[in-house]
Amino acid sequence: MDYISKLPDCILSYILTMLSMKDLLKTTILSKRWCKLWGLRRDLYFDVFNVFGTQNQLLHIIDMDMSRDEFVTRVHQFLNNFHGTKIDSFLVNFFLKREQSSTINQWLSFAIARGVQRIDLLLLGLPYGNDNTRCKLYKFDFALFAYTNASTLYHLSLQHCVVFHPINSDFILPFKCLRYLSLRSAKVDKMFIECLLSNCLLLEEFYLLYCVLKSLKLKIVSSSLRHLKVIGCYTVSHIILGIQDVKKQDDVKLILLDCPKLTSLAYDAHDLDTMKINTPMLNSIQFSISFKRDLNAFVAICATFTQLEIMHLTTLAMVTTSLPITQPLKHLKELNLDVSVPSYILNDEEYDPLWILNILQASPLLHKLSVMFVYQEFFEDQKDIRDVETFCHENVKVIELGGCVGNWFEIEFVMNVLKSAHKLERIVLSPYWREDEELDWNSNPDWFQRGRDRIIEKFQGEEVVGREKLVLI
Repeated sequence: MDYISKLPDCILSYILTMLSMKDLLKTTILSKRWCKLWGLRRDLYFDVFNVFGTQNQLLHIIDMDMSRDEFVTRVHQFLNNFHGTKIDSFLVNFFLKREQSSTINQWLSFAIARGVQRIDLLLLGLPYGNDNTRCKLYKFDFALFAYTNASTLYHLSLQHCVVFHPINSDFILPFKCLRYLSLRSAKVDKMFIECLLSNCLLLEEFYLLYCVLKSLKLKIVSSSLRHLKVIGCYTVSHIILGIQDVKKQDDVKLILLDCPKLTSLAYDAHDLDTMKINTPMLNSIQFSISFKRDLNAFVAICATFTQLEIMHLTTLAMVTTSLPITQPLKHLKELNLDVSVPSYILNDEEYDPLWILNILQASPLLHKLSVMFVYQEFFEDQKDIRDVETFCHENVKVIELGGCVGNWFEIEFVMNVLKSAHKLERIVLSPYWREDEELDWNSNPDWFQRGRDRIIEKFQGEEVVGREKLVLI
């Protein structure tokens, strides 16, 4: 007896969502009823797994050029058999370029006509492929929305596209309900950003990630924006060196940030001393700082963030030699520090690796402190452990040190924290570190060869109050 056919449409439709597109297309020859059930799908996702259908193809980088035609054919076949009248979300994650513009526009028109609310056009194809060609990027066509109800769109994510304001000066961006926009590895012009911020009055999240901009200076002015990321953006210019035409890249600088409702900001900070900022509601920041002048300006700016509770700072050990904490971070509750530690810096007599204790002292309400040392090496000429100026901290409960190798200042830091942090529940030392959240974890073998044992030996030989709170990974 065919028990499956007796199931109600809602259950059968749910079962079909578990199938890849490749397997789903096979059901058309089994039952016309099953084919019609496709129309109940509201979320259409087209990536390597859903189109090609086997887990094995996720385990290696596929040949995008060989697979592109097959990918396009299968998506076309699916859409031609799809009878649904309503779509909530539409995702394409594959390595496509400008030569596929007509195809991409057909797919987008299909989704727009069905009132799509969320579009993700991820044309890098990650993590299944890498772009190492010079083919032209697909140019996002705003005209697709001109004759349809684009007001349904609230989420738009574009990757590896050209996003320029149309030449028509009378053009009005048709995204009145847009709340989320992410542009990654895209080419973007200044006029589009200005048009976006002035027309999309409901926009709450805006992310510019590793984009090529036409203007070196960026202004963000919005009365609705709550979350902003400007990471890795740059301009490209050409200079002549002899007879060669050389490309020159310059980091984009955020010169004006006027967003009264902004609560979170991520920015690889450049020229902070000249940036004008108005963000009275800001409570979470993620900054990447490479120069001492920007670090000093960063500390001054932090004093103006009266609601700041969460901070993530990525910096170099060389610029932290004299970190000035001029005012307490009164509301800070969570602090994450990623510190690159070049081997030569530990030989510098002016460098004090315990500068982190200064931040701890300046953050009286801090609950959690996470520090990750990047590229740290074991220092052969170990100093004697010493005490620093005594202080008390009544709120910090969890401290994590990543990228440890067993250096003297790691031990000294732990000893001083155990004495000073009266509410501490645990302090965890781990060898693992990574440069970015999207990258794999690394560790230094020195930790397992001698660093971990050195710390154990030191704490066994000392009368240290609270050493039961120490956890070694």
